[in-house]
Amino acid sequence: MFVSLGLAAELTHPSKGNFVKNRTIIQLSGVVAASLLIASCSTLTAPFKETDARWADYASWTKVTELEPSTGNPTGFLGGVHMGDEGYRDVYVNDIGKDALMGSAPYNFPAGTVLVKEQFANKADWEAGRKPAHTISVKAEASDTLSKDNWIWADSLKGTAGESAFCSGCHSIAAKDDYVFTHGDFLATQ
Repeated sequence: MFVSLGLAAELTHPSKGNFVKNRTIIQLSGVVAASLLIASCSTLTAPFKETDARWADYASWTKVTELEPSTGNPTGFLGGVHMGDEGYRDVYVNDIGKDALMGSAPYNFPAGTVLVKEQFANKADWEAGRKPAHTISVKAEASDTLSKDNWIWADSLKGTAGESAFCSGCHSIAAKDDYVFTHGDFLATQ
């Protein structure tokens, strides 16, 4: 890789005195290159990671935005999140949370509820079904007290769900609805 033709020629003539020095440089260069390759691959594990089993089959779930995707900024709090005002969003819910989500307030989702939001940059991407971005909400703990601490979030299908100050900060605006914006009462107004 790092060997020039001149260096290769020197390696064939050990009498020039640089043979050992040049061979050592080549060996060290190879070790450094291999180390960098291994290190860079270890930071790119997400593309090779399996989708979490809790939402791997989300496309077979109830699509709560079946009749109309969520678009614009209906809450007034969206900003640039979830593809912003121009974005189109489809929301899916698993069977555990379906009845609660499609019902009426007061909302308190059961533990195990998973919501997956597909996010498209614009209507053209949504209509073409171009590969969307995803965010996932998981109700990790049941409680009579509504709390952001009962939820964990993932920022992609292959992401790892966990606590998120960013997600819970925004979703705290919907605290009275168990930290969920897209629910039966909201959908009825769309």
